[in-house]
Amino acid sequence: SGHEAPVRAYLREKLTPHVDEVVTDGLGGIFGIKHSEAADAPRVLVASHMDEVGFMVSEIKPDGTFRVVEIGGWNPMVVSSQRFKLLTRDGHEIPVISGSVPPHLTREKGGPTMPAIADIVFDGGFADKAEAESFGIRPGDTIVPDSSAILTANEKNIISKAWDNRYGVLMVSELAEALSGQKLGNELYLGS
Repeated sequence: SGHEAPVRAYLREKLTPHVDEVVTDGLGGIFGIKHSEAADAPRVLVASHMDEVGFMVSEIKPDGTFRVVEIGGWNPMVVSSQRFKLLTRDGHEIPVISGSVPPHLTREKGGPTMPAIADIVFDGGFADKAEAESFGIRPGDTIVPDSSAILTANEKNIISKAWDNRYGVLMVSELAEALSGQKLGNELYLGS
């Protein structure tokens, strides 16, 4: 979604004590490198990804709600009636909720239909466009899911959205720690 700086900072902190070098790329990726003493050593890459899907405000409507375009792939069926955070360019987090026309109001138009992303609006409770803008909201601002990891009732599992992202970053940092101080026969690149 473009707001991966906290994850990047976490990964830098976790990698730095265990690798020879930390590098970043122009896309925001960060990699720890363990150099090999062997000349022409093969290179091995262990990569995860820290990015996550979201939305970008495309329009602030006169009633103060927002139209969006998606960042990444979304199933429209799971977007409506969820909590999100709108991230303004000056760093403020504004709680918003997503909504669409409820099925019972579409009956006269042929019955319930599958919503499209274009049908979904995000609402921060603003009276109108001017009030939304007074909070620093502009087209181009990002909207991301507002959720956290949950420990299951039996306390044996943790469930969360975007688990592939989070678990991959954790695996990279744990591998760096496990190999800390070891000499390798290859160059090892670890990151996200």
